[in-house]
Amino acid sequence: MVTQISLGNIGTQNGKSVLTGGQSGLDIEGLVKALTEAKRLPAVRLETKNESMSKQKEALTTLQSLLTRFRSAVDTLRNPPGVQNASKNIFEYRTATTSLSGFVDVKALPGANQQSFSIDEISALAKETKQQTATTFLAPSANSPIVAANGDATAGRFSAGTINLRVLDGGADAAVTLAENDSLQTVVNKFNAVKDRTGMQANLVKVANGTPDSTYTITFTGTKTGLTGGFDLSSATTVTSDPDGVLTQLGFTTTQSAQNAAFIIDGVAVTRESNVVDDLVDGLTFTLKQPLSALTPVAVNVIADTELATNAINAFADVYNELKLFASSQNEVGDDGLPTEDAVLYGNATLRTISEAVTSVATSIVGGLQSTAPQTLSDLGIGFDDFAGDEDNPMTRNIITINAEKLASTLASNFDAVRDVFEFGFTTDNSNLLVFKRSNKLTANSAILNIDITNGVYTADVGGTIYNLDVTAVNASSYAIKGQVGTPLEGMEFVYGSNTDAVINITLTQGIGDKIFNELERALAADGSVISAIDGLQEQEDRNEKEITKIDDFIEGYRDRLLEMYSKLEAALSKSNNLLSLLDAQANARNNQ
Repeated sequence: MVTQISLGNIGTQNGKSVLTGGQSGLDIEGLVKALTEAKRLPAVRLETKNESMSKQKEALTTLQSLLTRFRSAVDTLRNPPGVQNASKNIFEYRTATTSLSGFVDVKALPGANQQSFSIDEISALAKETKQQTATTFLAPSANSPIVAANGDATAGRFSAGTINLRVLDGGADAAVTLAENDSLQTVVNKFNAVKDRTGMQANLVKVANGTPDSTYTITFTGTKTGLTGGFDLSSATTVTSDPDGVLTQLGFTTTQSAQNAAFIIDGVAVTRESNVVDDLVDGLTFTLKQPLSALTPVAVNVIADTELATNAINAFADVYNELKLFASSQNEVGDDGLPTEDAVLYGNATLRTISEAVTSVATSIVGGLQSTAPQTLSDLGIGFDDFAGDEDNPMTRNIITINAEKLASTLASNFDAVRDVFEFGFTTDNSNLLVFKRSNKLTANSAILNIDITNGVYTADVGGTIYNLDVTAVNASSYAIKGQVGTPLEGMEFVYGSNTDAVINITLTQGIGDKIFNELERALAADGSVISAIDGLQEQEDRNEKEITKIDDFIEGYRDRLLEMYSKLEAALSKSNNLLSLLDAQANARNNQ
């Protein structure tokens, strides 16, 4: 006979109502867990999606970093737009060589013309004046008094008072005032306080140690070479006034006289006040190092820096290959035909579009170049092969391989042809017209611009077809000119720095480096595909988190309702058990009568 039915008791654990002490054999905890887990399956699916999206975001962030480095690599190869862009264009860098070392160094700034010179002779180097006090000073130390009272100076001593020195800055004379009992070091410090104006620097030199007195002298050295900076402290041309006789009891010995540099370049005699000459030829700095006999002239050659260009091209190839390998790894499939665990961007449209666009540009032909000139990367020794893969990387198509010998030969023999394949080329017969911006939508290689400010007519003749231009006045003498959408000059933006009507002939070529940069710039823009993809995943992940929270809140209530239901069932069973006990007691009583 069933005498008791029990599901357990309601208790509290960690603030939650739970059933405990059940004796019916029913797994109440398991029942509640199974029911709540079933209800939470949608949240589990969302958590799985979020985990996947988190991995995709991480991979897209890696892609963003890779593309940013790629953009930097091609930026120096594309001829960036703007006025002062030589330092940003690797093809504008120059190196200078000399036929004899040790006589002259030549440094070339980016944009300097490629040219040759002959340094025929260096007859003199620029020098600064050097003087010292004619007599030495005897003093216990550098801080011992050496200045006598005004008018009381004896031989070999300064007198207190003020002197005025000529200056190099064109202003009023510089005053130096010595006080009675000033030390040698103080005298030196007071002369140096005005050295930037006088061009004379003082130094205290201990000639010999002695007891009780050591021997000192003061030297004066010009801060600038050349005759203009020359001085003579014994002359009124340098010490313009000494009414107090500050220097009367002192003499000065000249150990080196100032002189200008004198040299001959390409038969032209040149003098300069410095041995560093940067105003002789645009973009070049000559540093004269020692005299050169006319019998041994030095040949100077300024050429394109092929080493820097080679390094930049190799860097471009490296990061291009890195992108291709990354794309392959993100689309790798296993033996089962399914994406591998690490291929979190498998089929991702953003990665696929960027990778395909970059490869398409890299393997394309540059339009507008002469038919006999290199027109592709392959023409330069920069070819494309399929990579079979290794233990770290999957098989990848269109990997760049560089024929170093061919590239070096082309750079040495036809440097401009290499740059034409990479960079944006622009020529104009009007120096007032500059390129401000361009995109990959350009399809024209030449045009005739009609800038008719007088009548407000702005057109472009491209192959005999006339297209309108959009023109906006920037100021009274400057205009922004844009190619209209759908025309061969779409994406082109010019600045015309004049208010004069003009007909301007232009030619344009768009190299591979420039086109790849534009593709990457568009992808990396704030509203570009990469950022949009990352933001889209983040937004979806945020929405999922909110939905998961809602589901979990519902599960908590659902669990509480289950516990309440089983609690009521427990109460009902308790009453049933009591009734059974009563019936049993009555039956037992009858049986015992």
